[in-house]
Amino acid sequence: MESDDCQVLASLIRWQSSLGGLIDAANRCDRHEGPSVRLDRNAVREVLQRCISGELDVLKLPRWAGAIHMLDRVEIDEVDVDVLTQFLFEMSSPELFEPITVDVCQRWISRMGHA
Repeated sequence: MESDDCQVLASLIRWQSSLGGLIDAANRCDRHEGPSVRLDRNAVREVLQRCISGELDVLKLPRWAGAIHMLDRVEIDEVDVDVLTQFLFEMSSPELFEPITVDVCQRWISRMGHA
């Protein structure tokens, strides 16, 4: 079961299928003890690239970021913690910052490249 848990969390981080199903499954598995899954810049950049290319719906990005932000079993490496925590916070709160657009995604990709 544990490897399935990790797989669900990893699938959400990589946004590998329907967001609603991934979030539900990840929330269920997050309630149980188990290994953590890492969120890193590469995973975030990949999702942003897929939003920019139109493969993923950029308007669903706040929901994705919010779901990941709330999971206890998602960990961020020390070197990435500031930029990725800020990214998740801003992306999951567009009403506090700015509407999520392709342009915003491109700016975040460049911020992560130079942080």
